[in-house]
Amino acid sequence: MQELKVSDVLRRASTYSLEQAAKGLASATHGFGAGTLQVDGSWFKDSTGRTIMLRGVNVSGNAKLPSTPYMPSHVRDGFFDDATVSFVGRPFPLAEADEHFARLHSWGFNFVRLNITWEALEHAGPGMYDFEFMTYITELLQKAKRHKFRVFIDPHQDVWSRFSGGSGAPGWTLRKAGLDVTKFAATNAAIVHNTYPDPDNYPKMIWPTNYYKLAAASMFTLFFGGKTFAPSCMVDGVNIEEFLQSHYCNAFATLAKKIQEVPGLEDDVVIGYDTLNEPSPGLIGCPDLSKLDPRQELKKGLTPTFFQAMLLGEGIKCDVDVWEFTSFGPRKQRTDTVDPAGASAWLPQSGGCIWAGNGVWDRTTGTLLRPEYFSKHPKTNQPVDFLSDHWMPFVRRFTSAIRGVYPGAIMFIEPPVNEHPPVWNEAAGDPVGRLCYAPHWYDGLTLISKHFNTWYNVDYIGFLRGKYSHPAFGLKLGDAGIRAGFKSQLKTLRDEGLEYMGEYPCVFGEIGIPYDMDNRISYLTGDYTAQTQALDCNMHALETNLLNFTLWNYCPDNSHQWGDGWNGEDLSIWSPAFPRRKGSAIAGKANVKIPPMDVNRVGPLESHIGKTSCMHEEEAGSIEGGGTPVGQDSAYLDQGGRAIPAFARPYPVLTPGTPMSLHFDLHSGVFTYTFRHSLSSGLWATPGLDPSSKALETELYVPREHYHNAEQDAEVWVSEGLLRWDQTEQRLYWRCGCDPGFKAQTTQSGNNEAKREGGNYDLGPGVEHTIVIKKRVPGAKPLSVLAKEAREKRLEGTDEKDARVALCPTPTNECVIL
Repeated sequence: MQELKVSDVLRRASTYSLEQAAKGLASATHGFGAGTLQVDGSWFKDSTGRTIMLRGVNVSGNAKLPSTPYMPSHVRDGFFDDATVSFVGRPFPLAEADEHFARLHSWGFNFVRLNITWEALEHAGPGMYDFEFMTYITELLQKAKRHKFRVFIDPHQDVWSRFSGGSGAPGWTLRKAGLDVTKFAATNAAIVHNTYPDPDNYPKMIWPTNYYKLAAASMFTLFFGGKTFAPSCMVDGVNIEEFLQSHYCNAFATLAKKIQEVPGLEDDVVIGYDTLNEPSPGLIGCPDLSKLDPRQELKKGLTPTFFQAMLLGEGIKCDVDVWEFTSFGPRKQRTDTVDPAGASAWLPQSGGCIWAGNGVWDRTTGTLLRPEYFSKHPKTNQPVDFLSDHWMPFVRRFTSAIRGVYPGAIMFIEPPVNEHPPVWNEAAGDPVGRLCYAPHWYDGLTLISKHFNTWYNVDYIGFLRGKYSHPAFGLKLGDAGIRAGFKSQLKTLRDEGLEYMGEYPCVFGEIGIPYDMDNRISYLTGDYTAQTQALDCNMHALETNLLNFTLWNYCPDNSHQWGDGWNGEDLSIWSPAFPRRKGSAIAGKANVKIPPMDVNRVGPLESHIGKTSCMHEEEAGSIEGGGTPVGQDSAYLDQGGRAIPAFARPYPVLTPGTPMSLHFDLHSGVFTYTFRHSLSSGLWATPGLDPSSKALETELYVPREHYHNAEQDAEVWVSEGLLRWDQTEQRLYWRCGCDPGFKAQTTQSGNNEAKREGGNYDLGPGVEHTIVIKKRVPGAKPLSVLAKEAREKRLEGTDEKDARVALCPTPTNECVIL
């Protein structure tokens, strides 16, 4: 029986053709250029079979708003002239795209959730598409391709439309439903920043309360349940539900067709479509219209019941409760009288409140007739379930519309915020195949208060799932408690996707923090400690759950006064408000010289990481599509970044196996990653696979932000293998040392030592490999000790902690055979 030592691995690895493997480096880095992305169980795989981790960002919050005329949410002039607007240039002009994509690429991102509103596609009227905007989007996607990004399209909305206090649907959808958007302020049908009397003091994070006001609640009810709850509401000869959904689906199917017409975008760049951002049930499921909907988590400002909202919409005076948000949740302050003075939220020709017209209440007496109307089917009297009865039929319809154009589209399934999907039913026509579960999560306490409390937080998802009888029992104390709480909440959401939908990948489509914490004090001091702490806790929860994600968000016209330009939100990871030295963007995709691959050993890595340029002028060559490249160093690209250390973190981009554990300590700079592969199946069992194939290589993003100068060189420890470094792309490439077709066995000995030799036998779960990266700091723990500690911690409480498992950091730095 021959024991495989590190020296054997290096001797064998030295025969690999690094020159051959380096030839395709420029096109293959960042997990790009690998063809169609595969959905393989709960993981994404590239065409070589390696697991790819998708880390990205939403681009962009400003896409909710027209570019022409410039219409951020605090501007009133021209607000109601919605038919002639244009979104061309959202998220940013094409001339600026290269700089923005280069910046995101340099921060390690490889994925974009591209936010596009229905209004941007069809603002002029039903069926009147903005093809100029669609052409702009295809050109933007070509820019993204040059910078090695994959993209999924997000049909974005918030509280239905800009005219009901958010973004998304065109103004004509509200008018077709009979609503008068100019009267929403007077009737409290919506609280809209553009029409707020004092836009500078628009209440922070009050916009989500619009989900429970008349305008948005009515529109979502009609969109998802018009046939059931407003059967007599007909538009252009069809029920309003059919009218709205058909136009929505057709608009995004038309965009999909335009993207398909441009060679090299479908699959290579655009991999799929979200269903609808943060859908809402509206009134559907409300048990009693005379009381506040128990699903209303955020109560802030004027908070009418749905029946009061209907009365106010008809100009009838009401006494409405006023709530405030405190550190311990919403609290009722007082009751105010709201008098619309006879103004109506309904157009004169509409016949008045659509719900009165369907027998919910009596206009003459102001009496609620059917308080339970939306909790049961009006004809059958059977309880309704919004997700199964109304949301899923929409998901099926939208999936059919998109896949009718793009059959291979990955559908990113997004249920309402903080809810899980219904049990998937293939027999009922639920989508299958290329799917991804795409929930959202925010630390609500920090988001609403705009303060990161380092003393405590709340396991809110645990409370919603019945883990605690009151949110107070879900308190998590101190740094360790808060991190554990965040990790637990994201794990719950991820696991629910697996339980209800099946074994599909999970991407957290939105997660992020407000940067204008504590009355924007950081903008005066330049100290972003609180933001870094908050985002680090979010990132820790994502990493330890091995999750894909797209942060919210990257807003290119963010400002310190108006934030992301929408409803006072300020969550952009970058802001041009920082003083920035002059310079030009990197233009297009240039030919990049491949630096020498001179790291051929296990142990401390001789670092070449420095604050060097992302693309040197002398290295820039011909550019696909034209343009003149101008070199731009990373210091320039980093300018304007906010809390960069928290989000520009090391991670495995591509793995020839299954990720098992991932951890990065922001304070110490220690990064630990373990993956497992089988020797009897998958890549290592591929007949005739070249040992030098990139398919057997782990690609890690190792940012200059954390490992950046000669004084603190990066040290790397691996359980076994060969390392090489690409300075330009901030990439570390690691071959674990296993040959394709290599056979192994596990033997039991007193010291639990793993042995390998040739032959055919039962391989067990597979082979595990670990890498540890840290800064070289005098007096720090040896890397082998850190690796052993990480391994032991990962196995705590698992069934793997038995005699079959050998600890990874053995004295000889071997592969571990399980």
